[in-house]
Amino acid sequence: MIQPYLTSAYRDGGRGETVSGRLAYDCWGLVRAVRNELFGLPLLPSYGAISPDDKRGLTGAYQTEVGAFSEGSPTPGAIATVWKFRLCIHIGVCLDLNGRLGVLETGRKIGCRWLSIADFESKYMTVRYYS
Repeated sequence: MIQPYLTSAYRDGGRGETVSGRLAYDCWGLVRAVRNELFGLPLLPSYGAISPDDKRGLTGAYQTEVGAFSEGSPTPGAIATVWKFRLCIHIGVCLDLNGRLGVLETGRKIGCRWLSIADFESKYMTVRYYS
């Protein structure tokens, strides 16, 4: 179920294209794909032109989309947002793995991984969930 994502490569602006025989995503691309492909939710806008290093641009894109979501507790399909002060600096998606709820995320240094909610929250200062 999540194996294709776990073995995916990280790529700035990645939206699921194949690179060297592996799917490639950045954190937003991974969230878009998982919510659409595993949960059947509408495909979120790409925002592929915004560099992952442009945290103000990412925060602006997030603010454009947040009106359709409610902040709450982590649930399968919820978007996990990571904050540094007023900037959204990272994003992941909540999903169940073997009956345990966690967050699937990807990044340049970490690649794609699934962390339990407690482990994900311990890695970042402020985490908010939206569904």
